[in-house]
Amino acid sequence: MTTHPGSDQVVGWTRDGKRILFRSGRDSYSRFTQLYTVSVSGGLPELLPLPMAVEGSYSPDSSHLAYVPFTNFAESWQRQRGLKHYRGVTASPIWIAELSDSSVEKVPRKDSNDSSPMWVSNKVYFLSDRNGQVSLYVYDPSTKQVSEALPSNGVDIKSASAGPDAIVYEQFG
Repeated sequence: MTTHPGSDQVVGWTRDGKRILFRSGRDSYSRFTQLYTVSVSGGLPELLPLPMAVEGSYSPDSSHLAYVPFTNFAESWQRQRGLKHYRGVTASPIWIAELSDSSVEKVPRKDSNDSSPMWVSNKVYFLSDRNGQVSLYVYDPSTKQVSEALPSNGVDIKSASAGPDAIVYEQFG
């Protein structure tokens, strides 16, 4: 869909299914990526109004994007979800951007690796190692509360993706 020679990677779809959401370092002056969309019929990509981003998921009305702005494991996307229990300054957070003005709300956390944001109805589901093993969590923007949605039962959840009426996850790989 794109003609850029670098590593453009699909991360999702717009809510109407007409555009593909992907990350690319095509305009990066260093080692970070940004999110773009491109029409399913091709054409020029459009940059989302965020300075950097790795993955994202649109709100039901497409006015907001739950996204991971940076990560400590960009080199290892195909092999692992992150540096487990890493608590340094590049531990990946999830932020929610209002796309009309690029203002950001940060999903509450102390020191965890959060990834794979999935906007389902009016809540944002995501993977996190905040209590040890990687589990599925949910953030409710109306109450500003985070809770564990599905315990991992001692084995990390490796990946998760939301569809129209369910979240599918890989745990035992």
